[in-house]
Amino acid sequence: MATLFVVAALLVTVNLPYAPRTWFDEGSHLHVPKTLVQHGKYADISATADGGIEFRYHGPTIGIGPTIMLPVAAVYHLFGVGLTQGRLVIVIYFAIALVAGYVLARRLYDRWTALIALAFLLASRTVNYEGLIEYGRQVLGEAPGVAFVFLGMLAWLAALRTAAQPAMRRSHWVWSVLAGLGFGLALVTKNQFVLIIPPALVLIALLDWRYYQAGTWTLRLVPPLIAVGCFGLWTIVQFALLGPGTFFENLQQTRQAAGGAIFVFNSRSTLRAGYYLVRPDLYGGLIVPALAYTIWRARHRTSQGLSEALLALVIGLWLVWFVGVSLGWPRYAFPAVALSALTVARLIHDGVIRLRRILPVAATIATVYVIVIIALPVALTARVVFSPDDSAQRFAAYLNATVPETAIIATWEPELGVLTDHRYLYPPQPTLDQAVRRTWLGGDPVRYDWYAARPEYVVIGSFGGYTGVYHTPELERFYVQEQQIGTYALFRRL
Repeated sequence: MATLFVVAALLVTVNLPYAPRTWFDEGSHLHVPKTLVQHGKYADISATADGGIEFRYHGPTIGIGPTIMLPVAAVYHLFGVGLTQGRLVIVIYFAIALVAGYVLARRLYDRWTALIALAFLLASRTVNYEGLIEYGRQVLGEAPGVAFVFLGMLAWLAALRTAAQPAMRRSHWVWSVLAGLGFGLALVTKNQFVLIIPPALVLIALLDWRYYQAGTWTLRLVPPLIAVGCFGLWTIVQFALLGPGTFFENLQQTRQAAGGAIFVFNSRSTLRAGYYLVRPDLYGGLIVPALAYTIWRARHRTSQGLSEALLALVIGLWLVWFVGVSLGWPRYAFPAVALSALTVARLIHDGVIRLRRILPVAATIATVYVIVIIALPVALTARVVFSPDDSAQRFAAYLNATVPETAIIATWEPELGVLTDHRYLYPPQPTLDQAVRRTWLGGDPVRYDWYAARPEYVVIGSFGGYTGVYHTPELERFYVQEQQIGTYALFRRL
């Protein structure tokens, strides 16, 4: 166990500012704490054509919640604005997720299963898509959200174990409340959790009432009520901070984004999502069999059966949404993938033990297979960690040295707004939804007249190049390229 935690500590901290290279989502998230520290506004920020400032109370302000934004802002206030400072906050969440996941697996199952689950959490990436270590190195919502779910489930288990002990009624209440807080903070952290956690808590309460009868009404009612209450409180705070006009504008944009990514109902997306879950480089293709095994284990009308039923419900509901409804972007499935580390570990543990009794050779082959499906993803992660890319920092240094901070720079690379204090003019938020739909579903091209502002400079990086929004005749006719560093190109108006 100690070896795995040491490996995790190295893989999550080495070359932290440069691996993975910072990108669009991380940059947009970091705008909010920077704007809060520098301008006192909980908002995204963009320059305007006349050189002013526009505060945008949508997009990243609702993509992830204050459980990330406020700690990062506090670190910025104490130690200055920087990518490393922001990433260190997520490293702490990663550590919480890893420890809580191990403890949860040990309390649900046993020590050996917990060790296997810990290894799978470290090996949760695939050849093409990131895992817990990569998400734990970036200012994204996945690692913090998973940490809060693990903590919520740990508290829920503690509440369940005190349910049948009248002498521990007060502790039972406390653990039930803490379970609700853990789940509720997950809802506040990332809005996709709202689709899964409350229905899972309601369903497990109904199952306990009608089938298991292992818990109490306190356990059935308090966690879902507090979890939903946390999200409701954050919604009220947003309404108070933003005012009704901006609040309802946020709701409208959230519905628009949901139509483009969260509720898609597209056959291509379903096939893409289904393939991701069964591909052999993701836990050896065992996520679905492990879920089926967990459901089978949950048939027993005991507190253990109820505990495994909750785990199966959260994973199952998440995968049904991911495959049947969502855009099918693998990152959307990651919380379920992280939880599946526990169920896959249990399937492997029980399967190898059974094979040793009936067919020792098969048990040896299975053990070798498990070692391979853990070692290969960890090796891929190590390759990312030990292949740093500082092109964003070098390009930012070039901008600081050559471009006046008062100049207007049109770009769709929000990470630069964290690395420098220049005035960046970003496309309006609805264009992002257009770009997502265009890329994943073949929708209409993104329409954005960036040249209307006559910016003095244009920067095209990974995201701007990916969407092609700046590749227009005006760029060729009125601008000349001055510098190229990595994927970043700087153009100056003639």
